[in-house]
Amino acid sequence: MSKKWRIFHICLLTLLFSVLIISHYHELLAGIPVIGNISISSLLGLSRLTFERFIYIFLVIYAGWSLGIKAGIAAWLVSALTMLPRALFISTTHMDALTESISALTISGLSLALIQIRKGWHRERKKLRGIREALRTSQENYEELFTNASDAIWVHDLNGKIIVANKACEKLTGYPIEEGLGKIVSEFLPPDALSIAREIKNRFMKGQAIDQRYDQKLIKKDGSEAMLELFTRLIRDDDGKPIAYQNIARDVTEERRLRDNLRLQIHKTLMAQEEERKRIARELHDDVAQSILLLSRQVDNLISGGAHKIQKNSISELEHIEDIANETYKSLQRYARDLRPSILDQMGLVAALNWLAEELNKDMGIKTRVKANKLPPLPPETELAMFRIAQETLNNVRKHARASQVNISVKLDSNNIKMTITDNGKGFSTSRLTGDLAREGKLGVLGMEERARLIGGDLKIKSEPGKGTTVLASAPI
Repeated sequence: MSKKWRIFHICLLTLLFSVLIISHYHELLAGIPVIGNISISSLLGLSRLTFERFIYIFLVIYAGWSLGIKAGIAAWLVSALTMLPRALFISTTHMDALTESISALTISGLSLALIQIRKGWHRERKKLRGIREALRTSQENYEELFTNASDAIWVHDLNGKIIVANKACEKLTGYPIEEGLGKIVSEFLPPDALSIAREIKNRFMKGQAIDQRYDQKLIKKDGSEAMLELFTRLIRDDDGKPIAYQNIARDVTEERRLRDNLRLQIHKTLMAQEEERKRIARELHDDVAQSILLLSRQVDNLISGGAHKIQKNSISELEHIEDIANETYKSLQRYARDLRPSILDQMGLVAALNWLAEELNKDMGIKTRVKANKLPPLPPETELAMFRIAQETLNNVRKHARASQVNISVKLDSNNIKMTITDNGKGFSTSRLTGDLAREGKLGVLGMEERARLIGGDLKIKSEPGKGTTVLASAPI
């Protein structure tokens, strides 16, 4: 109700109550000019006072209906305060007047209660109408979302019969929706995918939750095979009894093909890189280093054999050249070992890690220990990836960690090899491991992660400023 109409109703009720009160006490106000002449006539054969009590009932109902229950109660109280004193103290027939007044108040009170009940019912009805409208809108939005979702969504019962499916299922499977409904999901799965579906079902029946997507294969109508990322959840009734499965699937066939091709190319690139490292290391060791070593020996022979013929200052220059040649020879040997240490090919991963530890201890004074279980023969690619991860980690220790101690641990765990490298250096924030480091041109960590993935493994790095760094690499064997 607008404020204007509310003021109108209040003014009208005030005026009517004023006239009615004056009329009700007409005898007492008879000596007052104008006001003493106000009196409501009797109608319908009723006495004036009885008729006035009916008007009180009407005004209470009117106030409650137009202004609300509080205004109605206020009008009821005004009516009681007006009628009861006359019935008790002025009327000549006290009992009849009191009975009529109480009856009028009772009727008006019950009327207010009915008004309140009706308004409450009306509010509830309006609220229910709003809820129904919201539910209808929500249902329409859900149906629109379900039908036009980019991911394929379907529901099948406990026996695998497809009950509901959206448009994306048609694109995914090649079957029109009408044709797909009623089919058994096992018809879409190759033999190796059935075992995955059974495992998922068993886990649900045991009460285990599956919160992540999993890979599943699917056979399309044309016979081609697709790779899906699938999320499944169990639908239960109100009593908690399983009744169906909801599935949300995304076709990642092309994405996986591109990813596999990329990994294959990276793998080939890394293998070619390692072969080139091996060739360069061999040439440095067998050709360039040997030539420098020969040069050093010839200079030494020249100094030893011609000491009486060569001037003293020339001998000093030759000795300096010999020192440079010896240092260059040692540097070339170190470069060759760094490029591709022969100890890795000849004696395996643990021996190569011990060599890295000795080099770090000798060059930087960092106490480095290697603790390893006895390992079975490992695939060459696994050994190489683990070695390169360790080599890059120790290079980072050299350049950035400011550590005084490094521990390297290698062990077998459930057919997996796990290598842990821990230092007591300054550490860093691990939030900078991927994108930030790549943007800064520091690709060593990314290379370590890629090498781990190429052998089906995983790389984790834990570090905090001031608390050192731990690198954990694991891979199946």
